[in-house]
Amino acid sequence: MLSPATRSAWAKSDREGGSLSVARHLLDSVAVAGLLWDQWLPKRTQQLVSAALPRGLEDGRLLLRWLAGVHDIGKISRAFACQVPDLADRMHAKGLTFSGVPANRKALPHGLAGQVAVDRFLEQHGWSQPVARTYSIVVASHHGVPPTRQESRDAPRRKGLLGDGAWDRSREELLDHVTEFVGARERLQEWSRAPLPVPVQVLLTAAAIVTDWIASNQDLFPLDSDRDSEKVAVEAWKLLGLPAPWRPSPDTDGEDLFRKRFDLAADTKIRPLQAECVRLAESLDEPGLMIVEAPMGEGKTEAALLAAEVLARRFGVGGVFVALPTMATSNAMFDRVHEWAENLPDTAGSMFLAHGKAALNDTFNQLRRKGFASIGIDCGHQDVIAHSWYVGKKGPLANIVVGTIDQVLRASLKTRHVMLRHLALANKVVVIDEVHAADSYMSTYLERCLEWLGAYRVPVVLMSATLPPAQRLSLLQAYQRGVNGTEAGMDDIAVRDIYPCVTVWPSSVDAEPIAPSGRATDVRIEHLGDEIADVLSVLEDALPEGGVVGIVCNTVARAQELFEALRSSGRFDSNDELLLLHSRFVAPHRAEREKRLRALLGPPGKADRPKRFIVVGTQVIEQSLDIDVDLLITDLAPIDLLLQRVGRLHRHLRDSRPARVVSARCLIRGADWSGAVPVPVVGSVAVYQAARLLRAAAVLDRRSGGQIQIPGDVPALVADGYAESFVAPEGWESEVEAAERTWAAFESEQRVSAGTYLLGRPFGESASLRGWLTAAAPDVDGAGGQAQVRDGEDTIEAIVVRRDGDDVYVLDEVADYGGRLVPTEGPPPSRLAKALAGCTIRLPAALTRYGRMDAVLDTLEKNWYPGWQQSHWLAGELVLELDTSGSAIVAGHRLHYDTVLGLRIERMETPQ
Repeated sequence: MLSPATRSAWAKSDREGGSLSVARHLLDSVAVAGLLWDQWLPKRTQQLVSAALPRGLEDGRLLLRWLAGVHDIGKISRAFACQVPDLADRMHAKGLTFSGVPANRKALPHGLAGQVAVDRFLEQHGWSQPVARTYSIVVASHHGVPPTRQESRDAPRRKGLLGDGAWDRSREELLDHVTEFVGARERLQEWSRAPLPVPVQVLLTAAAIVTDWIASNQDLFPLDSDRDSEKVAVEAWKLLGLPAPWRPSPDTDGEDLFRKRFDLAADTKIRPLQAECVRLAESLDEPGLMIVEAPMGEGKTEAALLAAEVLARRFGVGGVFVALPTMATSNAMFDRVHEWAENLPDTAGSMFLAHGKAALNDTFNQLRRKGFASIGIDCGHQDVIAHSWYVGKKGPLANIVVGTIDQVLRASLKTRHVMLRHLALANKVVVIDEVHAADSYMSTYLERCLEWLGAYRVPVVLMSATLPPAQRLSLLQAYQRGVNGTEAGMDDIAVRDIYPCVTVWPSSVDAEPIAPSGRATDVRIEHLGDEIADVLSVLEDALPEGGVVGIVCNTVARAQELFEALRSSGRFDSNDELLLLHSRFVAPHRAEREKRLRALLGPPGKADRPKRFIVVGTQVIEQSLDIDVDLLITDLAPIDLLLQRVGRLHRHLRDSRPARVVSARCLIRGADWSGAVPVPVVGSVAVYQAARLLRAAAVLDRRSGGQIQIPGDVPALVADGYAESFVAPEGWESEVEAAERTWAAFESEQRVSAGTYLLGRPFGESASLRGWLTAAAPDVDGAGGQAQVRDGEDTIEAIVVRRDGDDVYVLDEVADYGGRLVPTEGPPPSRLAKALAGCTIRLPAALTRYGRMDAVLDTLEKNWYPGWQQSHWLAGELVLELDTSGSAIVAGHRLHYDTVLGLRIERMETPQ
């Protein structure tokens, strides 16, 4: 029987001034936790949580319900209860005395007060303090940040904030009541000998957070106390309508599975790579890591999705997370994954697009509308939807997620609520494409993330066309450390030279040789001078009978300069024969260019190939664009990225090509080739560092006759370019040695910088989550969060508009809204506001160097429109105003934007 003092402590104030029983919220949370376990958590996650407990799954469910039932026990404390005077007076009259509002009450958050109470309760039941803290830390962390070690040590001594005497007795009474209510009393003795591993603490904390958020929803759990929590929770769960985890059912063999999932004709044959991925996924005895290395066009995406389905079925995983390098590639992949999900025999349930501009994606918005329409119907959705509950930090908890790689990397970033990202990933097969694109900074986060995925035994599929052997081994060993705490040498993995190949760990089945599905292509590598005249001479010689040329530059400025020279030469039709593509177009303009490229240069039968065409671009051409060129001209780049570019050369089988481009040629510029040692241009060195550029030049220089074969030579070329002990060509020694020293220092600096906010390892560093997020990164979503796991200079994103006198207009050539007058004193219509939100551009880093960041912000913040602050699409956004000529002056630079060249920047003053 609870005392009057304890009953008086149950009440807390809501924002409207009413009251809700703390005890009622705890009982609601118990009921929600049971439903969460039974209907939402995948089997694999249940097993992870339960593995350390004596009675396995039975104990796992019971423990989650108990923790949910005690998570707010710290609200029975002076520091919390003093906030509402009327309720505090009532409690004071019942013996829970106050001495005014403490000035330092925030020194004891109610989660930390709850940890003190739970520790004391468990120790009174015979628990040791170290074991008790592995349970009570969940209570302390349920608002997303575990306490520091110092905070945990100081908390029991803060009697003025905690309350003693009657306060202690009330907390003990309520803890005892909840423990009895959930049926955990008889389990306490056995649990006292079962400390929870840190990964289990993380997952339980995340589950407690989700439970708390649902049980705190007043639309689902009204502010009344005279009700049955279990019945109300069941009705609330129906109303919420969260789709159940994906449960793939056994299907047919790989060949038939391939045709069904991707709507292919009955005579379509599965490719050797895809068949091998399915075979190896079926052979795994336990969840593990699969690394797929194959040339572009081999169907790696389809292979990964087929393998993910097999792995999810075999190991009880409830979803898939597909990660890619950029928002643009994520958007394209979202459509492909959605089509795959719609073809699954058992509904995948919920989908989510995870990046900062997801709200602008049409396919995702269609699924969101379906999600809103389904609210309150039932939990057995037959269609794939984007459920309205999965937003913000909750988004990655959806069953099927496609997003940028930073959304995965942030699971290894010290930031508030990071445990939700762990729960999201622990529930899924994780697929990461273009994994070679991670530099040393990103790789630091990627490897730590793989350690955690290994600890959770998450099936992982990594994909790349060009993966250096050392990087392959580092990724594999990171996953092994998470599983075993140690790593195997795996020397055979480090020196592997077969290609395509699939590496699987752990596996008792050997991988079989995989034949490339396409033909081998012999590519002649040639040097080209860096002058514009050199490029024009090559084009004039190569294109008299037509042909398609791809020109890849390492910087936007070089691409713009070359494109402008081609356009002004008078030798090409600037509308029909030339196209420029880079990252400094607003999103609608870039998307239109990518769409045009696919329509012109895509696979035979799907594209209307022009007779003569030249595309000039930057690195965006080398990532996930399925285009085919007859001749490639590229800046010197690291060997793996250079081969990515070569992968666009004679990519598709064609009946014929113009005579002068019938043989595959790659001409490399961006360096002075006239001396004994090539000298890369300054812009390329700034992007890639001289060491990797010189290595690429040396590797290709060693090839007899400048001839390479794609794909057969790819592994050897990449291995040579990234060899730990690189032997410089004769005469290059001093330049290479100096470049290598600079590169080593740069890599070291990157890893040190990444370590600032790097999450600790899953095992060995601490027995509990205390101090887990000490020195945490800012709690930032979108581009800010992305910047924390990618190395780069601070940049600014702004919406670009055109001003003419007192009026503001949408940029030209924006679908449906180009040139439209924009309200600024009142809110623009929703569809217009959404179109404007898509017209953003990331300003060049050069603009904010040398302390100019504040000057840039001052200029952009002057373009403040009161009406925009009333639109959720536009509120708080920075605006770059262009004049009628398309120009703006910002921080001593002239910016000019047009739909042909994109954003150009011209310095008007010398940096101070």
